[in-house]
This record gives sequence, structure tokens and C-alpha cells, in this order.
Amino acid sequence: MPVKSLGAGLLSILLAGCYVYTPLETVTPRSDFEVALALTDLGRVEAGHTLGPAVDRVEGRVAAVTDTAYVLQVSSVRDIRGVVTKWSGETVTVPRAWVGNASARRLSRSRTYLLAGSFAAATAAFIASRALGIGGPSSPSVGGPGGGGNNQ
Repeated sequence: MPVKSLGAGLLSILLAGCYVYTPLETVTPRSDFEVALALTDLGRVEAGHTLGPAVDRVEGRVAAVTDTAYVLQVSSVRDIRGVVTKWSGETVTVPRAWVGNASARRLSRSRTYLLAGSFAAATAAFIASRALGIGGPSSPSVGGPGGGGNNQ
């Protein structure tokens, strides 16, 4: 696997673990805000034709907010079994009557520091083990110098 691909994969894992969802501080979040809307029973039933059957949670970027609905560019939906389906930013209107709980996606500094520290410690341990020869071959090669083996 190329080093760039490995680095990109590790970076995405690092960044994904650094976010948490917290309750919205306002009833009208600004545009471009990342939110997660937990649907009520009524919302799950009514959203079936728009978002899919048994959808429990909708995540996306706020495109607009009115007094009666959230307009989202949907990034993913989760059903009541926990299955997550990725979306590509399709715009969907979610009436407020369908929403039981609204949360905002925020950077968690404590998780970021913990994850970055763990990554740095693992990297340092890997480099130190290679520099000190720990984890290398533990037995000499079979046959020793001169090739060994059966040369008849």
C-alpha cells in the first residue's frame, strides 16, 4: 500500500474520532452548520418515502432553516437497526414536527489531543523498535555462512 494512501487513511480515522454531537444551542442554526436530527416516531413514518424506511437519524449540512423545517444537504442516514447509508449531499426538507432532538457536530479538543498523543506515542515506539533492532529476526539463518544445504 502506498505511503500516501496509508497516511490519508490514518488522517481520516484521526479526524473522524475528533468530533462529537452536542445539543443545538439555538433553534435556528446558521447555514453550513453540521447537524444530526433524531426523528420521532411520526418522523420515521412520514420520512419513509423521502429518506428511506425506518430512518432514525439524519446527518447533514444546514442549507436553510425556517420556522417549520430544516433544509439539509444530507450526508448520511441511520435506520433503527443502526445501519448507516451515505448520501451525496442531496437536499431534503425535514419538518420540525418530525424532529425529536437536534445536535450540532463540534470538534472535541480532548479527543483530538488524546488521539494525536496516542498516534505520536505509537509512531515513536515503532521508530524506537526499528532503531534498537527490537522485533527483527530472532534466529540465525539456516545453514550459516557458506550457503549450507545439500549441494550434491
